[in-house]
Amino acid sequence: DWLKPWIVSGVNAWQGAFEDAGFSNAIFGRVAPTPEEDPEFSLYDARHSVIYWRPSTVPNATGGQIVDPRSGQILKGEVNMYHNIMELQKNWYVIQASPLDERAQSLPLPDSLMGELVEYVVTHEIGHSIGFPHNMKASAMYPADSIRSRSFLERMGGHVATLMDYSRFNYVAQPEDSIPPHLLIPRVGPYDRFAVKWGYAPIADASTPDQERSTLDAWARQQDTVPWLRFSTPDAEGDPENLTEAVGDADAVQSTTYGMRNLERVMGMLLQLAEEPGESYEELETLYGQAVGQWGRYMGHVAAIIGGAYTQERYGTGPRFEPLERERQQEAVEYLSQNAFHVPDMFLDPEILRRIENEGVIDRFR
Repeated sequence: DWLKPWIVSGVNAWQGAFEDAGFSNAIFGRVAPTPEEDPEFSLYDARHSVIYWRPSTVPNATGGQIVDPRSGQILKGEVNMYHNIMELQKNWYVIQASPLDERAQSLPLPDSLMGELVEYVVTHEIGHSIGFPHNMKASAMYPADSIRSRSFLERMGGHVATLMDYSRFNYVAQPEDSIPPHLLIPRVGPYDRFAVKWGYAPIADASTPDQERSTLDAWARQQDTVPWLRFSTPDAEGDPENLTEAVGDADAVQSTTYGMRNLERVMGMLLQLAEEPGESYEELETLYGQAVGQWGRYMGHVAAIIGGAYTQERYGTGPRFEPLERERQQEAVEYLSQNAFHVPDMFLDPEILRRIENEGVIDRFR
């Protein structure tokens, strides 16, 4: 029950985008009525788009829709929130953002923070239910140093142009940047507003789909001059700007450098976070594993530069693929040679290892 207001807010977060597209009452969240309030109400009624809270250990959430195959019209949206999504969000936030948010420097996380994290996932999954795929391109469309700037984040609405990327929390920001915690979490951004306009806004002078096409194509071509309106090229392989779990990948070497600084700070807090008299070391082992996984992601973001190609979706208007500059690839090789081929000392702290295992660190990194 305590999460219901956050879930309603996660739905309502899309209202502004629809208002920009010309709709005053397109989308809003409601708590389902009790049988006493409405004995006829059914979750399975096609007139109701529903968020289901699933009592499950699955650490995930999904969004989708039932579509009329004749027209493509969405008839009913659906979001599944599995209960253990909160465990996943806790781990992500602690590992990526705890040096930047005092609320995440002790466990359990306060309800106010967990509510924000659940709200973020709801808004992402609502994006799927209203028709949007993922757009992993967006996390590389802002300059890496800009997402350390509070004024830039406030102007752009966060560190990534869309909620439909897997660009979780702003690990590029540093403690000295004094970024307010609410700006560490993705929000509905300029790409989302653009996508709602493209998908939903009426085109007054068109009476058939074919007549709409020239206007839709002109809107889509805005990406040529506005990078944060770009979207994933479906058949792109090896685009280092089109990665999951990335922040600031316009310059993955620089962003990884910043991310590693925060990861070292996290490792310095692990015992403070996860050691509790009378409790097992399961939490410590979980967070240690999450930190190692985050290090692997950072190195992967840099490795993707080598042999990579920029992509931009076009339809009959020019090249879609462009090899990365030689200099960027050389910089990535040098970074990896200095940082990726030895185990960081922070992962070899005996104070942690002797609490979670008697052996295993060699196999883990080998």
